[in-house]
Amino acid sequence: MPTDLTSNTRAKLRATSSRRRVLQTMGVGAAAGLAGCFGDSSDEDIDVPDVELYGPGGDRIELTIFFEQGSDTHQDIASQIKSDLEYIGVELDLQGETQLIGDHFSSEPLPDEDPDDFEYSPGLFNAGPPDRTRTVSDWDLLYGIAANSYPRTPGNTDTFWLKNSGTNAYGYVPEVDMAGLYEDFRNAETQAEKQQFLNQIMGALTDELPANFISQSLRFWGFDENINTEDEFNLYGYVPDHINRYRDEQTVGGDYTWLTGNQFNEAYLPEQEDNNSSYRTGLISDVSYTIDTNDEVYPLFMDIEDSGDGAVWVCTLRDNLEFGTDADGNGYGQMTAEDWVYQIEYIHGVADDASDAWNEELPPGQPGDWTDVENVERTGPLEFQLELVEPDPLFPLRPVIWGEYCYPMELYEQYAPDAEALRQSTEVQEFTWTGNLGAYTFEERTAGQSGSFTAVRNDDYYLRDHTDDSNVRVMDDAWADAPYFDQFRFDTESEQPTRVERFRNGEADRMELPSENIQEFEEAVDEIRVEDQQDPYISFLFFNQRANGSILTRERDGREAIARVVDKETITQEIQRGRADPAVTFQPTWSDWYDESAVTVYGIDITEDDIVAARDVLRDNDNFTVEEV
Repeated sequence: MPTDLTSNTRAKLRATSSRRRVLQTMGVGAAAGLAGCFGDSSDEDIDVPDVELYGPGGDRIELTIFFEQGSDTHQDIASQIKSDLEYIGVELDLQGETQLIGDHFSSEPLPDEDPDDFEYSPGLFNAGPPDRTRTVSDWDLLYGIAANSYPRTPGNTDTFWLKNSGTNAYGYVPEVDMAGLYEDFRNAETQAEKQQFLNQIMGALTDELPANFISQSLRFWGFDENINTEDEFNLYGYVPDHINRYRDEQTVGGDYTWLTGNQFNEAYLPEQEDNNSSYRTGLISDVSYTIDTNDEVYPLFMDIEDSGDGAVWVCTLRDNLEFGTDADGNGYGQMTAEDWVYQIEYIHGVADDASDAWNEELPPGQPGDWTDVENVERTGPLEFQLELVEPDPLFPLRPVIWGEYCYPMELYEQYAPDAEALRQSTEVQEFTWTGNLGAYTFEERTAGQSGSFTAVRNDDYYLRDHTDDSNVRVMDDAWADAPYFDQFRFDTESEQPTRVERFRNGEADRMELPSENIQEFEEAVDEIRVEDQQDPYISFLFFNQRANGSILTRERDGREAIARVVDKETITQEIQRGRADPAVTFQPTWSDWYDESAVTVYGIDITEDDIVAARDVLRDNDNFTVEEV
């Protein structure tokens, strides 16, 4: 189910991965389903007359919801929403879909529109102004995607809520000066001032309702009992457990299988946006550094240090990082600061002429993430510095660089200016470039709902050379022979019942557990161990506010009416079996930054008064007519 990134609160919080991924399909695990519909579960104390809702043309309002198929839970939740919307007289058509991110969570210009005339056209999932664009599929509501709430650095949530953000597939145009509020938040000098501006942001999200925030949940993972564990694997922060897990004793050998329902989506790392892909590519290349459970930098490729004023940050690379080869077997050589400077300048767009290097409007690498970096400069063979637009003492905690992979500069130069040729190149698609950078080396993958992704142990993994000595950080004994499996395989099985049965039969070492099976596996003490992890993601019910969205989702009053009647308690406590809690805004309620006094709470303790209020909101809007039947 959904997941979420957090700061330290309620003791130490947990997370599966602290990578810089912002979106993920919610998977089919931590809240998988119950057969049937829970539409009547909240009706017992509610007695209101039936109504039908009509739009400005006199037609009955009918919506279409897309939900991620492959899990009974997602269909049950969509069915619950269908039942809830009957309170405001709306018919809901349920459509189970695969590959929500990209295939359906995206937008495009209307057929008669010229994007060159748009005020903004940022790319990625956002095609431009909502009145001149449409979602690529005709949906009004979309459920099955969760997004990173960044509780350590909530200023990074602007990637979802600015009108020109690449992630804004749903066409939200804030009524408040959202960009200004985020800028004020980042520039505030005290924690109290930051909280004040964040309260305005989070309050605006529950007032303007670009999406309905549904749930925040734990994820439950089943492991073969013989696979080792330790507390740090589950605490909030990132310890690369895929590298340091082993079977029985800490010796090398055997295979490890991760059974999943989610497909691999994106091999080109600078544009990789989903956790399902990054779980796999994390095997074959590490990232720059991570943040540990104490909110401190944990160097992998590099360490990062403040030069003294919070405005210039010095990055030092390890001295034994070696890239792999191109498609012809020619080696790229050592990773140096030059590779990083090129990627930051010409892929992430920090250089003024970055767009000139490619045959697309924007460089192929999420330039928007790097707008707070004014300049990057190589200061030595293994050292470069980042100069920020404004001083930021928390910069290392922000997901700008800490989850960053690095390609060889020579690889980019091989294909420039053809960005699409780069994305589809053998080097990118078959990962020939990774060298000693990852614990494992890519072997093969098969696409589809029954596909796989297989990697084999990398005999040259760079961190093993740094357990006794290092120019950056000495690693402990857990890395002495890492990784500890000869083969690591992601096995994709789209059908949840089949996946569960295969896990029961011992065909995998790890699987995210459906809610209805968690207790079963918790009691299987001799075969399975269950580990729970709290993630930094909030699940959404997205509202289509583009030209092909319903008038109900394009009108703010319509979105409020929906939010008032969608029963988050039934969704989280019954369908998700209490393995989740209702979400309120785009911070988890356990976040240090969450302030309930600043937000409007919807979908909890729904009463007849809430339903009447939802109908009144619609009656007061000239676009709608509510008729009793």
